[in-house]
Amino acid sequence: MINTFIITILLIALAVTAGLLIFIVVRIMLRKEPWPASTGERLARILDGFPLPVFEIDSEHKVTQWNSALETMSGIKKADVLGTSGQWRAFYPEKRPVLADLIADGAPGKTIDAFYKGKFKPAPLIDGAYEAEDFFPALGEKGKWYQFTASPIRDNRGVVGAIEILEDVTDQHIADQNLRYYVGQLTRVQEEERKYLARELHDTTVQTLVALIYQLDNFFAGKPNLTEAETDRLRTIYKSLKRAVEGVRGFSRELRPPVLDDLGLVPGLSWLADDLKKVYNVEVNVDVSGEEKRLPQDVELALFRIIQEALINSAKHARVPSMQAKIAYLKDKVEVNVIDRGEGFDLPEKISSLPRDGKLGLAGIAERVQLLGGRLEIDTGKGRGTSVNVEIPL
Repeated sequence: MINTFIITILLIALAVTAGLLIFIVVRIMLRKEPWPASTGERLARILDGFPLPVFEIDSEHKVTQWNSALETMSGIKKADVLGTSGQWRAFYPEKRPVLADLIADGAPGKTIDAFYKGKFKPAPLIDGAYEAEDFFPALGEKGKWYQFTASPIRDNRGVVGAIEILEDVTDQHIADQNLRYYVGQLTRVQEEERKYLARELHDTTVQTLVALIYQLDNFFAGKPNLTEAETDRLRTIYKSLKRAVEGVRGFSRELRPPVLDDLGLVPGLSWLADDLKKVYNVEVNVDVSGEEKRLPQDVELALFRIIQEALINSAKHARVPSMQAKIAYLKDKVEVNVIDRGEGFDLPEKISSLPRDGKLGLAGIAERVQLLGGRLEIDTGKGRGTSVNVEIPL
């Protein structure tokens, strides 16, 4: 039991800063009450001074600790839950395992995913511990977002229970949602501006240049007696105008490929592959699987930009003669893989660090994936190429 007590304290120590620990210790000492002889009572005293909701269960899923912060959060008194398997009542309207129950059973990731649907990951500091984040509609007036970590408690017999620590992250989620909304609005405005500029360049600038070419043609036809020097000079101007027309048309297509709006994502990718061949002299193999279908315009546009950015990044930095872009149309999602066998690079530990590392293209991809509620995975390393994997729900 002493080992369990020590392990529990260490788990709590890993979950908070030194400042919080000092706060707890000082608070206990200022009470000037006798230190309990029972290990369980000592732990209860410490947990009651802990500012985050915490509970502990044993191997039979019975609640052994339930601190004051959790009483306040859930409205469930310690006396009403200790010794029972009613920990679920703090979070869910019907009985189901909480994360601590799954950890106490040593459940594999597949089992945990059945309850938390990809909203969990292994905790970095403790073997067998997991952290997750979820929305609890029954908590508070409008529901609450909580981040929680559940860790196994072990003694010489193995896992004898689990402890779970929770933190209210509702304000952070609201701030993130507001930020995503503003970023989404800015992205839409940016794409509308691109569309407007592309149309103006095509309908105004290109047409003006083409009209000048026709005027030069007519001028040549009406002036058969021009000197050789005058003819050479006018032909130079004529060629320059034709190059300008092709340049403006190309720039207009890059801003907003009309084939994307007219025909959809896959034809847009075929155009992109041809364009990259001309600009970077790199072959792009586009592989489509599943039943091809038109998607909402904002989804198609975002996927096109994601693939475009990934391919351009590879064309610029991977130094390979060919790349592959795969798109799979599934029943409830679209999967995208952009693969090169180039030089690769060192990926930062967190995708949020990409802008600070100068990986602005990949940061833009991550931003668009997040706006679509998707999942991004980047697999890379020095000398082993790069694979950008995106999953977008439909």
